[in-house]
Amino acid sequence: MDKLVTWWKSGLSPWVKFVYLVLLANAVPAFLVLQSLPDQTENWFVWTVKPEINARLLGAMYLSALLLVLIGFFQTTWARARITLVVIAPFSIAATIVTFFHLALFLQHPWYHLTYWLTMYIILFFAAPVVFIWQERKHGGKLETEVPLSTLARATAVLGLLVSAPTALGLFIDPTIVNNFWPWSLAPLVGRIIGVWFLTMAIAYGWTLWDGDWLRTRPLFWQAIPCGLLLALLPLLHSEQIGKNRGSAPLLDTTSALVLYLGLSLTPAVLSLVVVLLSQRRQLRPNPVPDNWA
Repeated sequence: MDKLVTWWKSGLSPWVKFVYLVLLANAVPAFLVLQSLPDQTENWFVWTVKPEINARLLGAMYLSALLLVLIGFFQTTWARARITLVVIAPFSIAATIVTFFHLALFLQHPWYHLTYWLTMYIILFFAAPVVFIWQERKHGGKLETEVPLSTLARATAVLGLLVSAPTALGLFIDPTIVNNFWPWSLAPLVGRIIGVWFLTMAIAYGWTLWDGDWLRTRPLFWQAIPCGLLLALLPLLHSEQIGKNRGSAPLLDTTSALVLYLGLSLTPAVLSLVVVLLSQRRQLRPNPVPDNWA
């Protein structure tokens, strides 16, 4: 117990850790259900997700959140952790708003499913942006660059921004628009929740370019590697659902849409992996950068 109290009081503000813990309480069970029981969401998730590939797509989104939180827990200063709140704060606000626009689907499940979901998200709706603004005013702002982003890291962030922003916009307006370019059907609620994810990724990549420091923004690149690989695996895991219910005349045929999807899933993951590996290589050079470079 003493060690737990010491950990709670050390490093990051306890309020940042509180936001992390609330998100974990929501994201861990969601990730486990969506990835391990994608065909049983009518029993175990807060709304019924069809087809199963969409459940695992949502699971990839929760994996991103989990990785950012776990990385955040290991940071000792707000400057190194704030990129995680750059994602969590807008995601919490937008996901809560989307929930109220699609309440009918949630109400088809037992009341305690929606109660748990809304409790977690309403806490985050208020706590995440308040904690972010408070910590930024106390420790943040435009900080001095310790280790500049490499040209490749900046290019990766620009690509992430250019892909995420229009995808988020299309999904928010009408997921059927994106179905013209997506290799399987995205239902409205799934599409808009995934749109929230793309929106927060766009914000985070924009923040990365503004911040310009590798040490403060590297969690975004780390999480992109496993998430991109998981996204690329989805068509393999659910090949029978590819090309189904995309509309009568999509702008891209299924093969072209699949190639586009795989390219946009794997390219940021591969580029992020190269960026991370090059940073490790630079660490091994004599007198490269500060000792905490990673």
